[in-house]
Amino acid sequence: MRHYHLEVRGDLFFTQVALKHQGRIRVVKLLIDCGASQAIFSWGTLISLGIDPAISTIRRRIITANGAIYVPETMLGELDALGQQADNLKVLAHNIPLGGQVAGVLGMNFLRRFDTNLNFKQATILI
Repeated sequence: MRHYHLEVRGDLFFTQVALKHQGRIRVVKLLIDCGASQAIFSWGTLISLGIDPAISTIRRRIITANGAIYVPETMLGELDALGQQADNLKVLAHNIPLGGQVAGVLGMNFLRRFDTNLNFKQATILI
């Protein structure tokens, strides 16, 4: 296990991740969200990887600050974050209301795959 220092903005934690799909790679910044059951990526990020969320026949209900919405679910080939790798990860497509600051959310479907300890006071994660 290894400690990683997280980027802190206000009360939010961020980390950089590598997304890989069909030979394409993108390095993006994600919000770490223990309240999100699945990883969420902006439509633009997914399209840049060759994934078109519009053709997904699966829709998942999520709760946002503005209420419940249905968003497309699709499959990401690989996500590398915090020294760990997850293959064939189910992800949701939704533009996060933090503008261009982040490409999405690192949710529990990634974090729960590993023995993970988040230290809020020190803004570190042991994984």
